[in-house]
Amino acid sequence: MRFVLKKLAGRKRWRLDYTLNGTRFRPSFKTKELAQAEQARVETQVQDCGTAWLSLSESTRTELMSILREIDASGETLRGLWDEHKRRSSGKKIIAKKLGEAYQQYLAEREALCLSKKHLGTIRTVVGRFVKPRAAQFVTQIARQNVVDFLQPYADETFNSYRHYLYTFFGWCRDLHFGDENPVALIKAIDRRRLKSYDKPPGVLHYDDCKALLKATLETDPRLLRYVAVCLFAGLRPEREAAQLQPADITDKIQVRAKFAKDRQQRYVEIVPALKDWLALPLPAPEQGPRTFDYPIKNLRKRFEAVRVHAGLIKYEPGTVKAGKTKRPKIIENRYPKDCLRHTFASAFYTLYGADRTIAAMGHGDYDMLFSHYRRLMTKEEAEKILSISPAVVTAPPPVPVVPTLKLNWPQTSPKVDTGRNVHHPGSHSATDIPLPSQPQ
Repeated sequence: MRFVLKKLAGRKRWRLDYTLNGTRFRPSFKTKELAQAEQARVETQVQDCGTAWLSLSESTRTELMSILREIDASGETLRGLWDEHKRRSSGKKIIAKKLGEAYQQYLAEREALCLSKKHLGTIRTVVGRFVKPRAAQFVTQIARQNVVDFLQPYADETFNSYRHYLYTFFGWCRDLHFGDENPVALIKAIDRRRLKSYDKPPGVLHYDDCKALLKATLETDPRLLRYVAVCLFAGLRPEREAAQLQPADITDKIQVRAKFAKDRQQRYVEIVPALKDWLALPLPAPEQGPRTFDYPIKNLRKRFEAVRVHAGLIKYEPGTVKAGKTKRPKIIENRYPKDCLRHTFASAFYTLYGADRTIAAMGHGDYDMLFSHYRRLMTKEEAEKILSISPAVVTAPPPVPVVPTLKLNWPQTSPKVDTGRNVHHPGSHSATDIPLPSQPQ
């Protein structure tokens, strides 16, 4: 290697000129000493690297070059990969843990956090279903493809929901050093704007369906009246909030306790006049004695399902009995979408009172959730009718249909003198103008 050091004409700078591996370098420096120092550094580096490279065996040099080509092709750098390896391996020792054992520990910790029964049930359903056939495997043996195969049958919101629960579980395993990576991290969630149900409006009940549901509750299970009323006229969440409502929570407003609220924040919901009438309706006294409020509600799902069937909102195929067990009948028609009472309240209340009061009543933190998930366009007339369904409206007898009066338009005839007192004139007809058959003499 040949170095040329010279001073640039007309400039107080020094240039170092040399060629390395076929590439020419011409750096310039302010002083001659800096240029000489750079020359010494390059010479030392070339000497050391050349000596080190020649000291390696031929097979080692070939392997290093092959690995370097693969790293370059992937767009990474050797330094970057080495720094990432040091970061991940510093002070971390992987603990051998079977997937079934890790799941039991994870579930016990979640139960200790006093999560809701519904949340714990979903963890058992999703994570437990994934773990069951793989319980004997170690956490480090679970790969991304295992999760992909598990999520393959599901789509849209179910895919995103199940992915979220598995991502949380394996993230917990990684934090406890049961594994070195999260196999779900490289599985992308479906963008909310790409979901098939993104443009589908929330399911709501129309006026006649609301009236039929309240009437069926009054006729078949009146002790559920207040539960149905607070869902429809206050927008409470059915099982989490409305089913946990206590008598002391209802005054001039409805208090949703932080313990039962989804976001764990206490809120108050104003009572519309129709809801006040339903809450004031006396309930039948149970066998144990008079009680002002049916709390806690027992066997809620089965009882409310019977009410919806009586209201005609759900129709089932007749069940079959086999080996002493009743087979669950198949749904023929379902006009009761999920959370439709809460959606109906949100749509009607927003139409009449605006977004801010609706968000406060629903317990949301922003407008996006209200507009994208709960609110459906509704006319002001329909909203007023729904929020005005009182017990008097439900129990009122159906109106008697009005029979239209029959009018006979006879063709004009020539004047004819009757044998009686009346004389008929052209164009004048009445109900008594119909000629009677002649009487026998």
